[in-house]
This record gives sequence, C-alpha cells and structure tokens, in this order.
Amino acid sequence: MGRHPTNVMYFRRRDGPRWSDPYYREWAVVVGDRIRRLRQQRGWSLRDLTERVHKPEGGHYSGGYFSRLERGWGSAPLYVYLVIAEQLEVDAGVLLGPDEVQREITPAEGVLLRFLERSGIDPETAIARLAQTGPAAQTGPAPAATSSEGG
Repeated sequence: MGRHPTNVMYFRRRDGPRWSDPYYREWAVVVGDRIRRLRQQRGWSLRDLTERVHKPEGGHYSGGYFSRLERGWGSAPLYVYLVIAEQLEVDAGVLLGPDEVQREITPAEGVLLRFLERSGIDPETAIARLAQTGPAAQTGPAPAATSSEGG
C-alpha cells in the first residue's frame, strides 16, 4: 500500500474522471489534433517537437506537455501556439483558426503564399496585379487597335 491511500471512487464520475473537468476543452482537442497531424506529416516525434519549441526563459517543454496539448487535456499560452506554428512552418491561423483554414494547399501554393508574406504583398493585391498583366488581359481585344481597323 502507498504512503497516501486514495479513495479512487471520489475522483471518478459516471461520465468520466472528475479530475479532468477543469482541464478538458473542446477547442483544445481541435487545436491539439491539428498539431498532432502536422507533426506526424513531417515525421516528427514528440521529442522532435520538444527540441524545436523553446521556453521564453530557456529550456524546453516536456514531451508530456505536448502530449497533453495534442489530446486536448491542457492549453498553452498563445505564444506557445505561435512558436509551434512557426516550427511547423504553417500560419498560426491553421492551428487556431476555423476549419475552413484547414483546407489542404499544394506545395506550389505554399511557396507562393510564403513568398507573398515575405515580400509584404497582400494576396488580394497580388491577384489584382496578375489579373491586369496575366494571359487573360493579353488575349483580350485591345480597344484602340480594333476601333481603328474597322474604319
């Protein structure tokens, strides 16, 4: 018998363990699942993630910490999620945003989005510029050329 006997029935409820209630959050399950999926896509273990994400005061978080985050049994300060997103090379909105943000993008789209972000160009501005100089603009009739030929 251990040093401190515990009545296990005190900690359990019919719908699950009582001790879990204050820590379990549905949004944390969604975010944690996204982290796990992205981590596994890269072939990283929990240990690999712990080596990449540093505490602000130095050192690393434990594998157990990230395991709890991935299972939705804990939450982290916002800066931890931002560092995780940075290390996974995804936008923070992919981790924390709504489900439509989760749409898969091709590698080419990822390259384009990262280029636009680093260049400081808004994607809508880039699309407008491309529409003005793209193939559709070049194949359309030129108003000045067609009006002078018709006479």
